[in-house]
Amino acid sequence: MQFIAKVNNNTWVLDQEEARHLKVVRFKVGDTINLFDGKGGLWLGKIETLTDKSASGTILKTLQPFTPKRKIILCFSVISRPATEELLNLCTQAGVYAIKPIISKRCEKDLIKKWQTKQERWEQIILSAAKQCGTPYLPTLLEPQNFADAIKETKAPAIICYEDEHTLPFLQEIQKLNPKNLTIFIGPEGGYEPEEIALAKQNKIISVSLGDFILRAQSAAFAAVWGAMQ
Repeated sequence: MQFIAKVNNNTWVLDQEEARHLKVVRFKVGDTINLFDGKGGLWLGKIETLTDKSASGTILKTLQPFTPKRKIILCFSVISRPATEELLNLCTQAGVYAIKPIISKRCEKDLIKKWQTKQERWEQIILSAAKQCGTPYLPTLLEPQNFADAIKETKAPAIICYEDEHTLPFLQEIQKLNPKNLTIFIGPEGGYEPEEIALAKQNKIISVSLGDFILRAQSAAFAAVWGAMQ
């Protein structure tokens, strides 16, 4: 487990929520902990003060950060609340760089009403997953966007996972492209409409298959991000 911290030279500080978590998992003054800043920085730190409202200490060692193979932006059509939270958790663990909710024709449009509230909740899920899995990078949660607008603004290379695509396997296309940056579109629980796929192809987004079986949206998202990072 690691904790997100503000690091300044040889000292570090945790905010109230992180300090509370530190106490919940029974760390104490004098213990060493793993720290990260969400931007690639990793450190080993020593706890010197710990209260219910804050924690601080000194940096003992700078650790070598892991460098992801590529930066993946996941554009997922909004699905049910439990499925969305599972997707955020799994894709953070898989190493996604950024996550963008997409409003497509068959998605759960009502789920992103009151976006600020949803954003805070979703960012907390992302942070918890990052702390647990040990990634030095905190994925960025981007604002929701209409499907057509997202498609038109996306720069190549980009792929869209489609259950009715039977000729181009996902991993085969990843190996062919071998991109440094990649945008992946994942559809909602009801799938994409044919005209949405047509629009994607018109904008040079490649339609690929994730296999012979139809996956749940959150499973498809995780499989795509994990596969692309290999």
